[in-house]
Amino acid sequence: MADKEQINRLIQQLSERMNTPAQDIENAVNSSSYGKLLSKLPPDKAQQMGEILADEEKAKEFLSTPQAKAIIKRIMG
Repeated sequence: MADKEQINRLIQQLSERMNTPAQDIENAVNSSSYGKLLSKLPPDKAQQMGEILADEEKAKEFLSTPQAKAIIKRIMG
């Protein structure tokens, strides 16, 4: 698992890319309330991500794909 510094860096980078306050992202992650963040995506993508995030197995499968790993790596620097 990522350490707190990596998580904070990821939240900050997401904040910049999504033009959303870092605190909003952290609150959404901590409360598992992604609706506000997903509302910034196109409706079809928001629905897809909502379905993935709602199902732990789908989320694990998604995060283990080469594409997701590449995106995470690019965001993490």
